Amino acid sequence: MKRLSFIYAAAPLMVALNALPGMLGGVWRCMAAVVISLALWAVMWLRFYTNRRLRPEFAILVIVPALFHHILQSAGQQYIATFQTSGWQDFNFFLWAAAIFVFIRAILPTPEEYKGRLSGDSVFIFMTIISVVYGLSCWVTTHIPLEH
Repeated sequence: MKRLSFIYAAAPLMVALNALPGMLGGVWRCMAAVVISLALWAVMWLRFYTNRRLRPEFAILVIVPALFHHILQSAGQQYIATFQTSGWQDFNFFLWAAAIFVFIRAILPTPEEYKGRLSGDSVFIFMTIISVVYGLSCWVTTHIPLEH
């Protein structure tokens, strides 16, 4: 999968995974999160399979933090309180950091996509900045206790 095709498919799916299920409630939230997660995972897996920058199995790390958050939010308030401890919140941060790292590895260009130094690749630089800022903002919204 070419890098620009990947970006055009993965970026909207990432935004949809973090935004759309939150507009729904209960089982519909879980169903929407699972469907969007599967689509995003398939795009990530295909990119890693074709560019060989990282093993395709690591594609799962991109969807785990958001999917976990949506499932936890739909489970109910009594379960949410269990996961507000500092240990679970640290684990949540590392999940989001892993998701950011894997997404950045996915947008690395192959030798056919960009010839030259990586510091001159404007698409990679822009998407890395956007990915880090967006990933950290997603972590912050899953870190703060949400009231129903």
